[in-house]
Amino acid sequence: MKTFPSKHVHRPKYLQDCFYWKGRGYHYSEPAPTAVVAASEMPMESPWDGLAWVLERAKNADFHHVSNLRHWILDRHSDPTLVSACLGLTADAGGDSDLEFLAELMIEGPDYLRIEASLAAQWSGVLWLVPFMLEAWRVLRRRADRDAIETNIVNLLDPIDVEPQFFASGRSDVEYIETVDARLAELKAALGNDRVAVSGGTAVDMNRQAWLMRKSLVSRDTAEWVDWSNFLIWRRKFEVFSGVDCSGFYGEKGIFQPQKASVVLDRYLASPMGFEVGRRYFFGQLVPRRGKDG
Repeated sequence: MKTFPSKHVHRPKYLQDCFYWKGRGYHYSEPAPTAVVAASEMPMESPWDGLAWVLERAKNADFHHVSNLRHWILDRHSDPTLVSACLGLTADAGGDSDLEFLAELMIEGPDYLRIEASLAAQWSGVLWLVPFMLEAWRVLRRRADRDAIETNIVNLLDPIDVEPQFFASGRSDVEYIETVDARLAELKAALGNDRVAVSGGTAVDMNRQAWLMRKSLVSRDTAEWVDWSNFLIWRRKFEVFSGVDCSGFYGEKGIFQPQKASVVLDRYLASPMGFEVGRRYFFGQLVPRRGKDG
């Protein structure tokens, strides 16, 4: 593959505000060029076009090209926003080997990739990645870096309606690891295995999540609307699983738009899609996993 010498590669206009979850997420700001939509081979003139090409294939249930994103993830010259976007798509649409790549980054990568890969592991939701997140946490020394990973662990393991157990707990390293391991064992026993996708301390149930999202938007004076910390996480996972365009959830400067979010959710809930609880989906298509789906 070609290496791009410039760290900051121009982002095409059609990708403005894409891969940003208070922006357009996985939906383009204008039609993508033919080289992205229809080309049989991955375009290499721009890494952003290459990323969009992989995204287009994944939207059509062709997940085999996600591994091509590793080149830009590992290239130290890559724009950090490109790396983040590539890791996000790896988490959302990658198969087992792509998730194993995330695990490798958390064990062997430079510190900045350990942290980014831990966030990507949270987006995937797969329970077996948590021990690798924990190993990255153990190795990192900066408090801010550990806080970032603790936040990821909280978002996966802690129920949303309780005080977080796994953030700023005051436990020693040994105690913290033992506490997370105990929670993992509890969830594995309850869910049957560690290949289940979880969020908020339970197996991902997308249609229940959509209902909770709508329930959270209780009508009140517009000036009093509050964007829960969970809503942005929910928006991302809902769009990833369903493919529903949620770009209207946030307006200019990332201002939450609850009425627009309500309209989108009401439309979806009137005719919800079918999702198997605990499985990963991308734009309505089941993401295969080894040994069960080929």
